[in-house]
Amino acid sequence: MLRVFYLSIAVLVTILGEVKSQETQNIKTQLKFDFVSRHLWRGIRNNTTPAVQTTIRFDGKMLFGGFWASYSLGSENIQEIDIYTGLKYKNVDLTIIDYYNPIDTAGWKGDFFEFRNSKTRHTLDAIITINQTNHIPINITIATMFYGFDKDSTGIKNLYSSYLEAEYTLLRNDGTRISIHVGGTPYKSYYASKAAITNAGLTLTRNIHISPNLTIPAKGSFILNPYTHQVFLLAAFTIQ
Repeated sequence: MLRVFYLSIAVLVTILGEVKSQETQNIKTQLKFDFVSRHLWRGIRNNTTPAVQTTIRFDGKMLFGGFWASYSLGSENIQEIDIYTGLKYKNVDLTIIDYYNPIDTAGWKGDFFEFRNSKTRHTLDAIITINQTNHIPINITIATMFYGFDKDSTGIKNLYSSYLEAEYTLLRNDGTRISIHVGGTPYKSYYASKAAITNAGLTLTRNIHISPNLTIPAKGSFILNPYTHQVFLLAAFTIQ
């Protein structure tokens, strides 16, 4: 399964290269660095110290792909490296992400080339994203892990952990955006031991103008995980 995924990555790179050779098409590239107060994902805290997160992304007319990584700046020695590819049509994205966590707080060291479902540290997640439009200010995410390091207590059977989220934009003007979101899992999975809301909150995003030539996007999020009874206040800024 993972070999198929990486073959699709190779095909994507080839197609994007072909697209670039056409005068009527251009590949958009993105390189950015996010500095976050902690790595928080779908209402779950992945570390307790600040982290730097790097994004490398390539966008063609319909295809996209890239790399994302998070490195803890504290003593936890936590890192994550993700590879993704996808297809976009109008306001809908279909993405497959390979999550890879080579080292965790227990000092587990992984093998990137271990792809067997029973032993791999990779996890494949299929995601459908319906992006907001000018008329409907709602983002909807539907995701299901379907291969790899997403196992039940026996360590043998896949959980097929699924996550659903809706995000609504309350305000957008002049470089400022305010949104609310709610997300959770419909059954026992990686996210919770039963159907539960695991991620709800409010986010304020604003462009901070340092100088006429330098603007830094920044955001603050107040996030609740009703299932674990946890609350987080996340701060982040981006350099790109």
